[in-house]
Amino acid sequence: MSLRFLRELNKINKMSNIGEMLRRYFAMNAFDGTLTSIGVIMGAFMAQVQEPKIFIITALSTAFALFISGFSSAYLAEGAERMRELHELEKGMLHSLKKSRLGRATRVLATEAALVNGLSPFLMALIITSPFILAHFSFIGIMMAIYASISIALALLFFLGVFLGAISKQPFYLMGAKMLLAGMIALLLSTLLGAL
Repeated sequence: MSLRFLRELNKINKMSNIGEMLRRYFAMNAFDGTLTSIGVIMGAFMAQVQEPKIFIITALSTAFALFISGFSSAYLAEGAERMRELHELEKGMLHSLKKSRLGRATRVLATEAALVNGLSPFLMALIITSPFILAHFSFIGIMMAIYASISIALALLFFLGVFLGAISKQPFYLMGAKMLLAGMIALLLSTLLGAL
């Protein structure tokens, strides 16, 4: 990745003011990835799975599905929206803008949005699943891995709330508590479903 490319990317990002949109995508999809991971872990736990490898495979499969879903949906939706705006400008100017900075920006912005949209839930799932890797190599027991994984998920939700609080200028502890509450509700529902 050349310095020239990075400078161009920085100019495009400033020109489009994409930061706000990327923060929104990151927050929404990190939240989705974390809650999905809680559901996957609790589902396996309630089914009395004892093999760490099954937790890892199930969580990673879910993580890859979240990445593909997030990447492709954002790339297609954001790309379509940006292309529509570009075509509107082209109609008004009566010539193609595909090779212009704006045309390049259209493609770059769709890719950036797709990467953030796909990677944020994927990374959350990887972080949350990490204790099961330790359990797989017998560094910790399966129950310790489950407790550690759920604790990590709840901590991530709290810090995600703090992040959103900082962006929105709201009390960080209040936003953190709201996110934590969502995680606790997901845990409770998973437990109730497992008890059926």
